[in-house]
Formats: sequence, C-alpha cells, structure tokens
Amino acid sequence: MQDLAKELTLVTVTYNSASVLAAHIDSLRDSADSPLPRWLIVDNASTDETDTLLRGYARDVELIKNPKNIGFGGACNIGIAASQTRYVLILNPDTALSESAVQQLLAELKSQDAAIAGPALEAVADNNVEAVDWLVGAVLLFDKEKMDPIGYFDERFFLYEEDVDICKCANNAGLKVVHCRNVSIPHVGAGSTERTTTVNEFIHFHKGRSFVLYARKHNLPSSVVEKYIGDNRRRKFIALLTFGRSRYLRARAKLKGVASVLLEKNRSK
Repeated sequence: MQDLAKELTLVTVTYNSASVLAAHIDSLRDSADSPLPRWLIVDNASTDETDTLLRGYARDVELIKNPKNIGFGGACNIGIAASQTRYVLILNPDTALSESAVQQLLAELKSQDAAIAGPALEAVADNNVEAVDWLVGAVLLFDKEKMDPIGYFDERFFLYEEDVDICKCANNAGLKVVHCRNVSIPHVGAGSTERTTTVNEFIHFHKGRSFVLYARKHNLPSSVVEKYIGDNRRRKFIALLTFGRSRYLRARAKLKGVASVLLEKNRSK
C-alpha cells in the first residue's frame, strides 16, 4: 500500500460550499485507516459558513483563504504551488472520497506512466482505463514531475474549459491523460455552490466566455464560435416564444460571455 501521507497532497477548491464540505471531508476521514495526506482547502472568499465549519476540522485540513474569488483554476494553482509532494489531487467539494479509491487512482496514474488521471464520477465503475483527450475537473490527479515543465491551469478561464485546456496542453506536450473508469469517486455536480438566479447567470456567462477563450487559444475554426453564437441566439428566441425564462437567461448570459471576449479583442487592436 502506498503511503498517501508522504506521496500525496489534496487540494479542494471552495466557494460558498459549506453545505457539502463537511460530507466531503468526512467521506475520506471516516474511510481512512492510515494518516490523511496533507489537505489544503483553497477558498475563494466564501461568505457562507465555510470558515466556521473548517474550524471544526483544523486537525485534518489547512485553510488557504483568498481575499477575492479568483476562479477555479487560479485557486487550484495556489494549492498546487503550496504542495510539497510529487502527486497532487484536485477536488471539487461535492465529491465523495474513500481511501481505497484514492489509493487505486494513484496506483493507476503510476502504472500508466500518466501525467493526469481522473476517475469515474459515478457510484458504479467498470474495468476500463484509457487514454483520453480530456477529463472533467471535479477530480484530477497530477504528477508534478511531469506537469511542472508545462504548467497548470490557465487563469484566463475563470470557470469552465480549464479542465479541457490543461488536458489538451498535456496531450500536446506528449504526456498521457488517462480516464480510470475502474476507480469510482462520485461527484454530485452543481452542489458546490447554491444555484440562485444570479449564480446561474454568472456560471453561464463564464461558460460562454470560456468557450470562446478556448476556441481562440487553440485556433479552432471561426465557424465553431459562429455556430455557438447561432445556437444560443436560437435558444434565446425559442425560450421567448415558449415563456422559458430560465432557458432565456442561460442563453443570454452565454452570449454576454462571448461578447466580453470579442470586445476585449477589438479594444486590443
């Protein structure tokens, strides 16, 4: 069995995630027979009960409190920079961990000689381990020895596409990215922050913005962005006709995100 406390650092990024954070920490703490790895909670200026909750876990985790919300990728980078082990596991706070799953994921990363590994995010896993183009960022295991030369998260992606981008950068550098579907670390999804109307619009703004940033960074054809704009304009129009207010707001927010990138480009000319 690998010594997780010596080989691995955990980094959980939070933003107003108090409602799920205790269960997240308890899932590993309650399943562990060995000492826990160093566990960093990088918090993006939460205004909920996160700080109070974490005082009760002071023996298990360390809080790094950002003075403002710098986005998921930026917070991940802070945690990675603070780690002192070769391996770092990036986590969303609405994931359910177990010591055996973390052990298995680390073993697969090593045996596959991979730079990045991710598990199945459902409760049921299968036996497949395969090289992939990208992984969902809810659970990402990094080998820093392989990743340090190319770097980590591009902080221009405040939310979304940062996981696709970092995996593409790794693949482009000739490194291996593997999906270990034989390891299960369930992810609730959309549970890390309460989804108010304002939060939903903020999220979809960044979905649109990050889509265009990714397309431009990786030189995708202009038709890809044009199609994205056209699809969301149609969704917005159909939502108006069918009184689908939430669908209308999502499409409108994505288009605003797209426009924010295009305006920045025009100003830079």
